Order: sequence, then C-alpha cells, then structure tokens
Amino acid sequence: MVGVKEEEETFGKLPIASPDAEDKEWKKHWVGMPEFEQKNNPPYKQLIISFRTEEDYREFAKLIEQPLTMKTKSTWFPRLDRDANSLKRWIEIDE
Repeated sequence: MVGVKEEEETFGKLPIASPDAEDKEWKKHWVGMPEFEQKNNPPYKQLIISFRTEEDYREFAKLIEQPLTMKTKSTWFPRLDRDANSLKRWIEIDE
C-alpha cells in the first residue's frame, strides 16, 4: 500500500498526552468551582415510525408541529426547548 508507511512514521512522531496528564490539566482551572454532576435523563419511550409516502411524512410533521426534514433522525415530543437553560450562569458575590 502506497503511503501507509509514511502515515505510520508521521503518526509515530505526534506527541500523545497520557490520560493522567489530561486529567490533571483541568484540575488547575477548577479551583473553588462548585461541584457538578450531570443527571442521567433518558427518554421515557423511544419509537421507530415508518412512512409510506413523503406526503405522510409531511402530514406527521404538521401534526406534531415540528420541522422535520429528510435529514431528521430524531426529535422530542413535545419539542425540546434547547434554549431554556442557555442564559443561566453561576454568580458568586463576595461579601
């Protein structure tokens, strides 16, 4: 294979950080920050829906009042408000 050896040689020269180094790097910046734990919030139910025609697909989009395109792979119902928490900030007031 042409170029495989060159790629292997180039890859071998790249600096690769160890997992321990990456783990310690963020800790330098996380001083005095509040604890955060992401809660697992899975959907109640997931469903695969098949459509016989494009017209059926468009009608379904109208029924759920959401924009669905040919690239849409999933959606939430009711529509998920992705901006709901976008303006929340952590503020600490020095006393």
